[in-house]
Amino acid sequence: MRFRPRSFRATVAVYVGVIFVALIAVRATNQVIVHDALNRAVDRRLEEEMDEIAGPPRDATMATMAQRIAAKQATHESADLIFLLRDPAGRAVAGKLRLAAPPPVGFSDFGDVAGVDGVAHGRVLVARVTGGASLTIVSDNDVVDGFDALLFQVQLASLAIGLLVFAGGAAAIVWEVSRRLHAMQRTFDSVMAGNLASRIPVDGSGSEFDRQAAAFNAMLDRIDALMANVKHAARDVAHELKSPLARLRNRVAGLERRARDSPFAVDSAAILAETDELLELFASLMRLWEIEGGERRGRFGAVDVAQLAHEVGDTLRPVAEDRGDRLTVSATGPALVRGDMRLLRQLVVNLVENAIRHTPQGAQVAIDVRSGAGWVAISVVDDGTGIPAEAHATVILRFGRLETAADRPGQGLGLTLVDAIARLHGGALRLEDAAPGLRAVVTLPAQA
Repeated sequence: MRFRPRSFRATVAVYVGVIFVALIAVRATNQVIVHDALNRAVDRRLEEEMDEIAGPPRDATMATMAQRIAAKQATHESADLIFLLRDPAGRAVAGKLRLAAPPPVGFSDFGDVAGVDGVAHGRVLVARVTGGASLTIVSDNDVVDGFDALLFQVQLASLAIGLLVFAGGAAAIVWEVSRRLHAMQRTFDSVMAGNLASRIPVDGSGSEFDRQAAAFNAMLDRIDALMANVKHAARDVAHELKSPLARLRNRVAGLERRARDSPFAVDSAAILAETDELLELFASLMRLWEIEGGERRGRFGAVDVAQLAHEVGDTLRPVAEDRGDRLTVSATGPALVRGDMRLLRQLVVNLVENAIRHTPQGAQVAIDVRSGAGWVAISVVDDGTGIPAEAHATVILRFGRLETAADRPGQGLGLTLVDAIARLHGGALRLEDAAPGLRAVVTLPAQA
């Protein structure tokens, strides 16, 4: 299973991590290469010194080697070298080197245990020379070790500086990209909430972000223009039909009054009810268009939802009791939100009326208001038959109704209006199974 970062920040973090590991690997490799090169240089110098004293065939006489060692010990260039010439019996013949234990033939390292005064770490070369004698040359590696340690510190410092520069650049890129993306997201959220006048800010730089923002703004301008045309057309149709329907309603009402004692009384009353329902449908559609257009935001103010819930409960309790239902309210305030008082009241009324209308007589309906850190939740719960989970989205749609509710009055706009009002206030509507019954929950952002 391949790992795939799921966000821009995660992608940049992974990229910075990869670069960090690569920088460590490069610096470590560089340190190893330099350290190995220094050791090889020391070994070459020891070999050259061995050749100068004993000769490439290692056949110089003991006296000659002793003279050469004395000459080298007298020069400043060989101050970091210590020599020891031993005869075949192991007795010291020339040189100032004193060892606690003889090192093996060939190259080897040694430390404090070798007992060489003033040398904490060195490199030694031991070779067999004329007649079975041995020549030992020690190089004091303290200077080399100091350079090696200094190089490590430089590598570490350059790694830290490089990482800081790279991480700082990556953080700046993430900040800039996140800033532009957040600005775009705020605009999208505003448009989704119904504010089609919202636009993505541009800075005139002509960058990719600016060009993308300009393209989105042009798209939003086009959508806004099309929606305005549709809205105006719908409003014109509604207004043109509203007056004839009102006149029709008045005439039907007059006919209904005159036909009360005639055989047409039932039909005239049914026609009047259908006309009233048609007028109510147009009124609901007009409210829905107004809500979705976002014009009501200019009327927003502080609203105590807890107090509002009690007011709605007092108003609709007699309606519930006429059906034999019981309506209760559980709300402790203040539960403040920023919104339109009338629309929020309609939201709660629609939820309660929906619960009363679609439950059997004798149902229990409860209004509950709760608040938390940054949110206020309004719940209306009933103990009716409920709505199947797969149909929750359908009943929120415009004119969305269940087949079982086809014979009940209503236009299928109650929950649609609730959802539109919730979104206008930056909230959301969700339906849940109350087991039994339905729980409708509207969550709104609390007033800061």
